[in-house]
Parts: sequence; structure tokens; C-alpha cells
Amino acid sequence: MKQIRLIAVLAMMIFGSVLTYAQEIAYIDTQAVIETMPAYKKAEGELEVLGKKHQDAIAKLQADYKTFMETAQKDLAGKSQEEQQKLIAANKYQEKEQQMQQKYETYAKAAQEEMQAKEKALMDPIEKRVSDAISSAAAKKGVKYVLPAGVLVYKAGGYDLLNDVKKELGL
Repeated sequence: MKQIRLIAVLAMMIFGSVLTYAQEIAYIDTQAVIETMPAYKKAEGELEVLGKKHQDAIAKLQADYKTFMETAQKDLAGKSQEEQQKLIAANKYQEKEQQMQQKYETYAKAAQEEMQAKEKALMDPIEKRVSDAISSAAAKKGVKYVLPAGVLVYKAGGYDLLNDVKKELGL
């Protein structure tokens, strides 16, 4: 009989410690929080405008290049090999083509860098606010560990901190 009581007490202690541990863990889908924030929607709009500006500029560079190549091909059409070589040298087609390609590559690289810098400048404060809200909500709930919901394979315990974080952010 004493053994049964001992086993029962040990089982209750183990079960109790598992429940206590589960109450210390929470999970959250931070992307879901971020996507509901007005600041995120505004940042997304600003990035779209900037992206469209760069897409238009790149499309113009590509159109200019295409026009240049079509003009060069028309100029060279129907000419002998010798005449083509003279025309190419006189009009500096290869140099112009290389300059156009260089201009395109330089602009595309600068546009990409500007987009990345703008995204970082817009998203860092948003992510900081969410991180601070997670910390605050977790502290209020007595949670010691907060895991991203996307990495959980199984969640039978723990606490979903999503609504608490939204409340912290005023969403």
C-alpha cells in the first residue's frame, strides 16, 4: 500500500512539474501581429511605391537598349562584312552597348540597395515594437519562454500570446 502511495505521489509531482513547465511557455505568430499593424501597412505601401519607381526606370533602360539594338541591326542589315565593320567602328556600337549595359547594372544594383535600406529603416522600428510588446505581455502572464509558432511541431501545452500582444500594441 505504501508503494502505491509513493508511486501516486511521484506521479503527481512529475505531472505537476510538467504542467508548471508548460505554463512557463508561450508561443506567438509574430508575422500575424506585424501584418495587422497600421505601421506595417504604411511601410508596405511606401515600399511598393519605391519598387514601382525603380521598375519603371529599369523598364525605360531596357526599352532604350532594345531600341538601340534594333537601330543598329537596321543600320547593318544588307551591308557587306567590310561595310558592317566600318559602320560599327564609326558609330562605336560596341562601346555604346557596353555603356548601356553598365548603366543598367549600376542602376539595378543601386535600386536593390536602396530598397533593402528602406525596408530595414521601415521594418526595424515595427519589429522592435512587436518585440517589446511580446516581452511585456509575457511578463504580465508570467511566461518565461516565448517560441515562434512557426517552429512548433506539436503544441499541447503553452499559451498563445497573440491576443495579449495585440492588446499591448492597441490593435
